[in-house]
Amino acid sequence: MSSDTKKLSLFEELKRRNVYRVGLAYVVFTWLALQVIDTLGPIIGLPDWTPKLVLTILAIGFPAVMLFAWAYELTPEGIKREKDVDRTQSITDHTGQRLDRITIGVLLITVGILLVDKFFISDTPAPEQLVQAEQADEASNEDVAEDEDPSIAVLPFVNMSDDESSTYFSDGLADTMLHMLAQVDEIRVAARTSSFQFRDQAMDIGKIGEQLNVGTVLEGSVQRAGDKIRVTAQLIDVENGFHLWSGNYDRDLNDVFAIQDEIANEVVTALKVSLLGEVAGTMDRDQTDNLDAYTEYLLGINRLSEDSSDSLRSALVHLQASIEHDPEYSRGWSTLGHAYLEAEAYGIMPRKEAAAAARDAASRALELVPESSEALAVLGMSYLIENQFDEAGNFLEKAVENGPNDIVAVTYYGQYLLTEARPKEAIAAFEKATRLDPLAENAYLVLAGQYMGLNQIDEALTVIKKMLAIDPDNPNASGSLAFALARRGEYAEAIHAMQRAHELDPADPEIPFVLATMYLAIDLPEEAGRWIDRAAEIDPMHPSSLAGPVMLNYYLQNDNAENAQLARELLDDEIPNRRGARGIALRVMLDYARESGNVDPLLGVLDNLYPHLFDDPPTDLDRSFMGVYFAGTALIQNGDTEQGQEFLSWVETESEPFLEIYGVDRNTVNLRLEMGDRAGALEALDEFVDRKFDSEFNAILFERDPIFDAIRDEPTFVALMQDYERNAAEQRQLLQAMNAD
Repeated sequence: MSSDTKKLSLFEELKRRNVYRVGLAYVVFTWLALQVIDTLGPIIGLPDWTPKLVLTILAIGFPAVMLFAWAYELTPEGIKREKDVDRTQSITDHTGQRLDRITIGVLLITVGILLVDKFFISDTPAPEQLVQAEQADEASNEDVAEDEDPSIAVLPFVNMSDDESSTYFSDGLADTMLHMLAQVDEIRVAARTSSFQFRDQAMDIGKIGEQLNVGTVLEGSVQRAGDKIRVTAQLIDVENGFHLWSGNYDRDLNDVFAIQDEIANEVVTALKVSLLGEVAGTMDRDQTDNLDAYTEYLLGINRLSEDSSDSLRSALVHLQASIEHDPEYSRGWSTLGHAYLEAEAYGIMPRKEAAAAARDAASRALELVPESSEALAVLGMSYLIENQFDEAGNFLEKAVENGPNDIVAVTYYGQYLLTEARPKEAIAAFEKATRLDPLAENAYLVLAGQYMGLNQIDEALTVIKKMLAIDPDNPNASGSLAFALARRGEYAEAIHAMQRAHELDPADPEIPFVLATMYLAIDLPEEAGRWIDRAAEIDPMHPSSLAGPVMLNYYLQNDNAENAQLARELLDDEIPNRRGARGIALRVMLDYARESGNVDPLLGVLDNLYPHLFDDPPTDLDRSFMGVYFAGTALIQNGDTEQGQEFLSWVETESEPFLEIYGVDRNTVNLRLEMGDRAGALEALDEFVDRKFDSEFNAILFERDPIFDAIRDEPTFVALMQDYERNAAEQRQLLQAMNAD
């Protein structure tokens, strides 16, 4: 028999045994099952992976069904093996017709379901969809437009090698891809701080995408065996779990960084095509080829993303080691500059020292990579914290232009906008930062602080609750909660929240200092003294620790002459204004100058702290609000009313944009009294009453600062002080009850 005859016979036999019909019916039935799940799944709450599971099971069953159709036959007596059936008694033709009718029926049902889904179910939103639609309607057009942009999170690649030291390669590969993707304007990229939190977590991609607020996720793995390495990567649509792109790379491990660079470029190019439909220009890798430098860098940025004083100190050590290994490593320099600025924010480094170190590091980074957004942002921020606003603005605007996805640039730019009295733009920047880095704390912290500055405490608490939901053990979130509660006079709850912050970060001396001020606000000086002592135990040379005793003596009115001398010593040492430390010392010296009639020591201290303050003409560059205010009051006290008024008028003029936005505060009342404007002070006091609890220092200074003697008998002032006393008594009782529980 010829081969053609054999083929024909096999075809005829498959047809006679209805194998083709069974296969077609099985395929149609599979289609029906998937359509039913796709239509009803969202309504009854089936998991996203259900269709994949059903399809896998049915695909596995297909060969078994086909084999069964070949080997068995349906007869009037039931199912029998095909070889046991008499061909003259076979009813396969009748069975085939029944299969045809069943197949057509299933096909019609499937088409019907498709039509129902298209014209009825799809047009009727589920309850949760209605909620989402309402939320979308409330969003601004700008937010909606941004959400429509392609978005991606790069997860840390899984190290599948036996050698755990290969983690640096897998981390570095993901970090390089993230850095390169972040340079593409058209793609919103989740920041590393957030995306790397999913390391070693077996979480559904849809849940990860939801938490990171992205439409796609890039994940992958690295497997090393001797001198061979295999990298796999896949881009996943978080909505349906489908793979939009995947790639495998097998390489000889001769040059780890060359391979990393090659694979990163290929993957990123493929991703740009998948997400944008076109290939963008070449992106800067900005990476070192020194293994030791890169390992220290990875350790440094991991520690920098943590939220404690100790982790920040550790980050500085690693980043400094990184540039020692490779002085030509631009990202090492720029990230080190970022760490210096964070050290200043935590009070670990003095402001001038941190600003100078950050500026040097950023300048070195820009020499190596002139367009580095992080370096530009660090350079701009170093000028900002020294009140050099024009220089800061120039660099920070360039930073966000070069790095639209750079979380450091966006956050620092938002802080610059605050100094420019542009709060709406600042809030927009910080909200963008929370979208870029939805699981990190820094943008939430500043956003909450901005809402507090606007006296929008409910909005601030909403942001803080998001922080606590992300990380209940974040000390900064607990601290922010304490500040927000204190601004409403809820000191008992605030104290408990700040004590929680201290438990989470016992190495931070500023937390005990803030606790001391809160205890003083409700007239518990003994408790305040204990927390001041605790700050000194943690770090006796920290500005908060040094200023604590001066603040407590001022509250208790203990030996004003001795306290003024202690304040002068701190100012001679140029104490930074951490948590108001410099302001406290200057306040003590000013009040004693009024009491003693000797203003010369205060003027001498101010001349030392602000070298150009008394220049003729004055140099605006060094005119900080604090320096000019205390200089003006000291000059008036010294009899030089004309120049003193000139200084205070400058403060008033420069404060006007902020006054219009943020409203009056205690300092507004204080300034107008210093200028002899009693009527203006009373007008400001009337406006201030609604936000009387916006600082724990208010009650203390209103009660003790002699400048308020001019209005102390006014009904509004008397009522304000009575409110402070009544609230303090209530909070003491509440705190006692809370402690008893």
